[in-house]
Amino acid sequence: MDHESQSLKPAFVTDHCIRENCPKCVHLQRRYCVYLCAMCAVFAFINMVVPIYILGQQNANAESDILNQLHVLQARIENLEAINNRGLSVATELHDDSVDLPAKEGNDFPLSEFLKERRVKRRVFKKGSKGKRRHKPKLTGLQVVGFQEEHRPNETLSGTFHKWQYADWFFKSNADDKHFKLHFGNGTLEVMQPGLYLLYSQITLKGNGTQGYHVMRNDKDPILACYSNNMMLHEEDKTSCFTMGMFKLDKRDIISVKHISTSGVRAVFTSNASFFGLVRLGRFNKRGVVLAV
Repeated sequence: MDHESQSLKPAFVTDHCIRENCPKCVHLQRRYCVYLCAMCAVFAFINMVVPIYILGQQNANAESDILNQLHVLQARIENLEAINNRGLSVATELHDDSVDLPAKEGNDFPLSEFLKERRVKRRVFKKGSKGKRRHKPKLTGLQVVGFQEEHRPNETLSGTFHKWQYADWFFKSNADDKHFKLHFGNGTLEVMQPGLYLLYSQITLKGNGTQGYHVMRNDKDPILACYSNNMMLHEEDKTSCFTMGMFKLDKRDIISVKHISTSGVRAVFTSNASFFGLVRLGRFNKRGVVLAV
């Protein structure tokens, strides 16, 4: 024990001082103990503070990462909202005010289904077994024209213009009765396929006074009208009246052109003076949305 105790004594304390028990040695021993306790306290404080600091830094980094991820998610949400707004604007443009679309209760037409149907229309047609491409949908239209110098509608037809014939290009387009059918007897045109149509008409009228005509649907609905006041013109003077519009037509709808008067009607009925026609622009799906043909 004496040997171990001697090994723990400070280097500046001699055996002679310990045996003499001098005050200086006692003071030095106390100071040594104070220094040792202070060092232990410092080491203990460091062992406590450093882990807490490291943990705080990790939490700060984690919070920074979370904030960055929230900013990224917010930017993606804004991007998706912008895409959604653009898609809805496209869907709105496809609805024309002059088209009577069927009303639907409940939720609006989903954007995803609208975009899906648009993508289907844009698919490239696959080649058949013989290497030929399948038949692509094409724009269908019809124009009928007059075929005589002067036309006086039969009074039994209540002023309906009936001297019509197909335009030359209509026969060259290999058209048939699947889309349109002209009834030569009464001058009416029958629509064989439903859809959204561009309808136009021009009639060159003769005489003075108030002149005009209606484009009729099923002989009871005047969907287009054109008027001209010829008070200053002579009896043989001519005036052309043109009108146009887009309409939703159903299968078997009958289109005719009728003067506002039932008698005394005169018109120039050459092919470049009087004509009318239809162009099928699109079709309606089950939800009433216009799709390209």
